[in-house]
Amino acid sequence: MKENTLLKIALVCSLIGLIALYFISTKIEVKDYKPNLVNENIGDDVRLIGSVTKISDKGSVVFVEVSQQSPVTVVLFTNDDNLKLSNGDNVEVIGEVQEYNGKNEIIAQKIRVIR
Repeated sequence: MKENTLLKIALVCSLIGLIALYFISTKIEVKDYKPNLVNENIGDDVRLIGSVTKISDKGSVVFVEVSQQSPVTVVLFTNDDNLKLSNGDNVEVIGEVQEYNGKNEIIAQKIRVIR
């Protein structure tokens, strides 16, 4: 009897938790990246939409220069060769802003080509 009651309570709490997580996740937004806000975005997750101007593939690391108002370096750590980018592609990048050698760059979590 006690095990049945405990199981029911656990299931109800799990369902309530999942429903709460769903509603919380719908409220999460990623900020658009503004390159003119120097050092204010460091550590933030941002979204950048722009055009690819340069690609440097160094094996497991790909450096992509994306031009919006000014060029921004995007770093993508990848193990697969499914990334099909070329100069002039419009892309959306979601990632975290980091500072490297005094310049801001975005460590990409996701890059997708916008058609």
